[in-house]
Amino acid sequence: MNQDYLMLFVCTGNTCRSPMAEGLWRQLLGGRAESCGVSAWAGAKATRHAVAAVTRYGVDLSDHRARNLEEVTNVPDFVVTMTRDQACRVVEQRPEWADRTYVLSELAGESGDILDPIGQNLEQYERVADEIYRLLVKVKDRLDREDIAPPQGPENVPRE
Repeated sequence: MNQDYLMLFVCTGNTCRSPMAEGLWRQLLGGRAESCGVSAWAGAKATRHAVAAVTRYGVDLSDHRARNLEEVTNVPDFVVTMTRDQACRVVEQRPEWADRTYVLSELAGESGDILDPIGQNLEQYERVADEIYRLLVKVKDRLDREDIAPPQGPENVPRE
């Protein structure tokens, strides 16, 4: 896999799913990653259950702070959302990223949304973390086999 690919993981509030995906991608799969939300409260911490759910994978989210999509300045190679609705919202807000925006399950060769665990118990967060991890492994395998590749063009150019 080209570990130089920059993955931008996106969910709604950037306090549960996308920070878990970012941490798992970095820690376990050795890739570069960032995360944001399509309607995040900038500066919010990851939820305590999100922090706990990925600790068993060796991921530490204690320093995570939420940010909004419009705060992202690096052009990612892949924009990876947790739901179809989020993918549509990314394309609405950042139409220049339409060719690099995917739902995680689809990028992994599957289908379906990863539902938001906000307000649920730790067990549900752990199930979501396990599902994200399983899909990320499949994405990594597809990148390793070169089944998928980012669009051609300027990479990681700061947005003006």
